Order: sequence, then structure tokens, then C-alpha cells
Amino acid sequence: MTDVLEKPTAQQPRVRGVIDKIFRQMFENTCEALQVIDGKDFLEQSWTRNNKGVWTVGESSEDTIYIDRALHNGNVFEKVGVNYVAIEGELPPGTSFQQSGALPTAIADQMTSSRCNRFFATGSSFVIHPYNPMAPTAHVNYRYFQIGNGSQPIYWWFGGGADLTPAYLFEEDAVHFHQVHKEVCDKYDSSYYHRFKKSCDEYFHIPHRGENRGIGGIFFDHLNQGNPEKLLSFVTNCAEAFIPAYMPIVERRKDMNFTEENKNWQRLVRGRYAEFILSCDRGIRFGLASGMVKQQSVFNCMPPAASWQYDDQPIPGSQEAMLREVLKNPRNWL
Repeated sequence: MTDVLEKPTAQQPRVRGVIDKIFRQMFENTCEALQVIDGKDFLEQSWTRNNKGVWTVGESSEDTIYIDRALHNGNVFEKVGVNYVAIEGELPPGTSFQQSGALPTAIADQMTSSRCNRFFATGSSFVIHPYNPMAPTAHVNYRYFQIGNGSQPIYWWFGGGADLTPAYLFEEDAVHFHQVHKEVCDKYDSSYYHRFKKSCDEYFHIPHRGENRGIGGIFFDHLNQGNPEKLLSFVTNCAEAFIPAYMPIVERRKDMNFTEENKNWQRLVRGRYAEFILSCDRGIRFGLASGMVKQQSVFNCMPPAASWQYDDQPIPGSQEAMLREVLKNPRNWL
């Protein structure tokens, strides 16, 4: 990855009390926007660790904040799974950061060796499944991760992004979503959008299907090159961009007419979504291997209903076939 440093930077971003509050605000703002458009409130569950380090139901502590929220069978959204964390932890004995999936390379393990398996992570994530198959599923997640103790981490980075997974493709929606994110990227670096759009297409790919999970957006990982405060500002602006990028699309599509055949196709697309989460997603592997997440959190992001059909080839020339072609050959929308 081009965003990984060969050596840690001398500077680091402000950590506890700043970064975690920014992600918490993104969490609250996006939940509020979703509740406003849907008319139904989220259910919330907080988790804490007992004296054996096992996650149990309970109020989060000052050192460990772990919140799940879920919205089921709303007026607009069939299911929304959201999560916010700001926690410290330690990898289990015998597990490295590379093995756990935190990094695709051995760079962090080369730096840390046996010196430290402690980490601090904070971030917020959303997976949104609208009821109407004409409205796209959306995913947004931004995070900060550091290896080491206290105020002098051995290694740190930002990661995240936002992407769309439609069941039915409307080009104007794709253009709008990408344009909003490009405008944010361009304020900081003219190369960002093209790099991060490419990274998104490459990451959200299902190799065994030869298809992408959706029509992309932006995605970056191990972003730590440059001024840390500027990177923090960039990530903050990206997080803020999700609402104006996605909500107008939902408003346009949520009341469109659809048939049971459209719902059947939506469930097939959701099946591909589930396949990616379970077989390809690096964050899920790290969360489960490190003990950083509860299983309930992992499956909170899964679609409410999904289908698998043998040799599910759409009718040539149909809207479904057009989407499948785009998923096999990603487009440049701008």
C-alpha cells in the first residue's frame, strides 16, 4: 500500500480526548440523520470488560467505550447496524498484527517485534440496508489505530472510507456520491480521490465471484504520511461528507415503486455483501482475532435477509444484467 510508512513519523496526531471525540460526534450525527429520515429510533447496547477481560453487557468505562446500535424494520431502513469504539487492548499471545489482519504487510510486526502487543483503536462504522431495493446499501467507517502505550506510539495510522452497494444502478446517484467525496479529497490533495477510489475498487472485491461488492467510493488505510493535524482534518471532513453524499440518494429512491422480483434481486445482491464480509473483510478478521469486537457487532452489519440462487445469471439487457456488468468492470464515475 502506498500509504504505509517504512518508518514511523516523528510527529503523531493528538490522541485521546480529540480523535475519539471526533469519531463519536460522527457517530451521533449520522445516527441522528438516519433517525430523522426513518422516523424510528435506534436500540442501543453498551459493552464493558469484566475482570477477566471478557465482554459483558454494561456501561462503558472511561478507558473502554464500546457501543452498538441497531435499527430494524424501520419505515425507510430494513436494517442499520452501527458501532462506536474507543478502546485499548492487547493481542492474544502468539498473534501478530499481520496475522490478525490489522496490517496486510509485516511492517508493524517488524517495528514492534516482541516489544509491544498493545494497541489503542477508535472509530465509528455504519452499514445501512434500505427497505426499497431502488435505494442502495451504504457503508461508512473511519478509524484511528496506534500500536504502543501512552503518548508515544510505536506506529499509528488513519483508515476508512465510504462506498455504495446498489441493487439497481442509477448513474446520477453514483456520480453524486463520488462527487461529494472528490470535493473533500481535492481540498487536501489532488491525488487523493483517484488513489482512494482505486483503493476502494481493489479492496471491496470478491475474488471468487470476479465482482466488486458495489460501485465504490473512497477507501484508504495506513494513512500516516504528512502533517498529522492535516490528516486528522481530512478524515474529519470525510466523515462529515457522508450525510450529504448519501441522504439525498435515499430521499430520491425510498418511495419508488418496486416488485417482489426487485426484492428477490436485492436479496441476491445482499448475499454477495455477506460473502464479502465473511470471506474478505480484513477488519472483521482483526476484530475477532484480537477480541476487540463482540460477535454481535460483526453480525449487526449483515443484511437482514439474503439469498443464494444456483447460477444466478440475470436476463441479458436487463437492469440487473447492467449492474452485474458494472460490478465486474468498475467505472470511473467522474
